[in-house]
Amino acid sequence: MTLMDETRTAATTSPHQAVLAVRFLLAAFFVFVACKNLAGDEAMAGDFARWGYADWFRKLTAWLQILGAIALVLPVAGAAFAGAVLLACILVGATVTHLRFDPPTAALSPLVFLALVSVLLVAYRPGRPPLPTG
Repeated sequence: MTLMDETRTAATTSPHQAVLAVRFLLAAFFVFVACKNLAGDEAMAGDFARWGYADWFRKLTAWLQILGAIALVLPVAGAAFAGAVLLACILVGATVTHLRFDPPTAALSPLVFLALVSVLLVAYRPGRPPLPTG
């Protein structure tokens, strides 16, 4: 293998490995947050109540986060895209909620995660050639 071949391989593999890392890190993050929410974390429950959301909505949001996270890691065609769409919808809702009820800087966190999820939306969009596995 020549230096040019190694460079070409590294250039094509590295972005795919980065997307895969983002995919699994986001899944872990959303499972962690959802579990805190389902466990009744006082701060999270208090925020949902302060925003005027019912307790069932807090739990539904947590279960949808878990569903989205599972979809991100499933080795099934289209699952990662579907999970990213679900999580993007949740993050848009979180951003709007923070903008309505909190200081504007509170919306930065969901916006950062929305940007990361958007990477997955582009990488796994339907009609795009599949990403290499290795």
